[in-house]
Amino acid sequence: MGNSIVELMDDMYSEEDNATSLGEIIERFEDRGFGPLLLIPALIALLPTGAIPGVPTLCGITLFFICTQVAIGKTSPWLPAFIKNKEVSTQKLESAVEKAKPYAQKTEKLLKPRVTFLSHSPSKNFIAAYCAIAALCMIPLEVLPFAVAVPAFALCITALGITNRDGVFLIIGMVLQLGTGYLVFKALAMM
Repeated sequence: MGNSIVELMDDMYSEEDNATSLGEIIERFEDRGFGPLLLIPALIALLPTGAIPGVPTLCGITLFFICTQVAIGKTSPWLPAFIKNKEVSTQKLESAVEKAKPYAQKTEKLLKPRVTFLSHSPSKNFIAAYCAIAALCMIPLEVLPFAVAVPAFALCITALGITNRDGVFLIIGMVLQLGTGYLVFKALAMM
């Protein structure tokens, strides 16, 4: 199994199933490293599936758990049962993935190994902790229409950087995550 974005997206679900649980998705990517584990929940939140009430919060909590565990050096993620058992309609997931594929193919052409030290420990652990904070920011942003797309997009860029050992994408993703703080401040001010 490769780690191209389109291949990862195709592996997110099985067409035979009516619904796919987050636990099943995470298990499919467990052996591929931190990048894909971070990319998949971020993609679910970024794609039209992120408009389903509760999905951005669930993705944010999932990302927080994964990032925190990478930050402390764990090699495989543990998720609580309430997250693992949450299901997403396979039809909605497939539809969202198909819409995103052309963009994924274009993005993939830009990726290449650069500034690779950022994708290894201890830099990777720091980046994971930083991503955990952005992931938590997705929860209050669910109240603002489309606002979750900002941290989800930033986390996708960061995940692509980690997956492809592209430090330039990592830096861009982390800078984009700074914009999440501003949005959270705005969301909290509206409450």
